[in-house]
Amino acid sequence: MLYCVKLSKKAKLDIGKVYDYIEQMLFAPLAAENFLRGIYACITDLEIYATVYAISTYQDVLRYGMNARTVGYKGFTVIYTIHGRYVLIHRIIHGSLIRK
Repeated sequence: MLYCVKLSKKAKLDIGKVYDYIEQMLFAPLAAENFLRGIYACITDLEIYATVYAISTYQDVLRYGMNARTVGYKGFTVIYTIHGRYVLIHRIIHGSLIRK
C-alpha cells in the first residue's frame, strides 16, 4: 500500500532546529544539507514501508497514540502514526530523549 506522508508543525520545526544547529553551531553547512536529504529520504520511505516498523512500547512514544511507531535516522527518532492511507509524522527528536 502506498501511504501519503504528512508532517506535523512540530516535526517541521524539529527538522529546522536540527538543520540550524548543524549549520550554525557546528559550522557545517554541507553536513546540514546531507542531514536534510537523509531525513527526508527516511520519511519518504514511509510511503511504502510504514507498517514494517513495530508499534512502540516506549512511554514517550505512546503518548502520540496506541499505534505510534518509530524509525531511526542517525541517532534521531521519527515518531509517526498510521491513519488509513495517511502517515502522520509527529516528531523528529534525538533518540536519547526518549524514555523507555
